[in-house]
Amino acid sequence: MKLPKPPRDVPVQSTLNGLAPKFRAALLATCDDVLKATGALPSIFETLRTNARQRHIYGFGRTWDDGRGIVTHSRDADESWHWEKFGLAADLIHPTLHWGAPAAWWAALGVAAQANGLTWGGDWDGNAATRETFVDRPHVQFGTLRRSPSPRARRIVDDQGTAALWAEVGAA
Repeated sequence: MKLPKPPRDVPVQSTLNGLAPKFRAALLATCDDVLKATGALPSIFETLRTNARQRHIYGFGRTWDDGRGIVTHSRDADESWHWEKFGLAADLIHPTLHWGAPAAWWAALGVAAQANGLTWGGDWDGNAATRETFVDRPHVQFGTLRRSPSPRARRIVDDQGTAALWAEVGAA
């Protein structure tokens, strides 16, 4: 059964406001390093996500499709480091080729992200250490956080606030 085209897009947030300070610094350094290595400065496509945005992208490949297939395994925003209350993830894309960048550009992004202390979603497929099987080349997140937040991370934010989580993971 062919899935229908997606409904109107839910707005994307590309702001650096609301990102953990050390993550924001590492993200900008990563962009600079990719520019130096490839001549193409990454576009910061998406940083923070609302529940409405997360549910919209969760629908791809499940409820509707535009050829991308499944783009996330997280149904709700609090299951992603992109959640507006976490501020610990971003998606970077090529400035003109977007998701269609050549493999060498994505590889440069991965090298730069790792050099700046970030985890790159392009390493998730077949990574024996993390047992990840979902590749997300545009995705970077702070430090060595697991792919998805734990319930404990959500509790820290709910009970003590975002700054407490950032302090807990070393991103303050």
